[in-house]
Amino acid sequence: MAAKKSNPAMEFIVASLKKNPKISYQDLHAAAAKKRLKVYPIMYGRAQAMLGIVKQAPRGQGKAAKAKAAKSTGMRRGPGRPRKNPEPTFDGSLESIVAAVKNSERAKARYRGALERIQSILADALAD
Repeated sequence: MAAKKSNPAMEFIVASLKKNPKISYQDLHAAAAKKRLKVYPIMYGRAQAMLGIVKQAPRGQGKAAKAKAAKSTGMRRGPGRPRKNPEPTFDGSLESIVAAVKNSERAKARYRGALERIQSILADALAD
């Protein structure tokens, strides 16, 4: 296996935090700039976590994992809250099938009327 490449900026941050665990990011950033090193806040936080200065949750235990776990249990919304899109009720009877077809025909007629109105407005606008 290949050895990990060293990052001089990260080594500098770790060394600085070992000397003074209470050093602020701004002071550390200024000291790194004098040595011509690029230091980012995420590096500062990772170094603190590595040294045990701040607590770090185990990987895979964050917000995304909790949301995924809640989604898999089926409790997507709070108890008593209706669904965003209610489930279609289908009891398999002929009446429900006919009602669904009639509803779709009504919607189709409504959409066709709206499209015809838009077409006439566009024709009037382009004729002028």
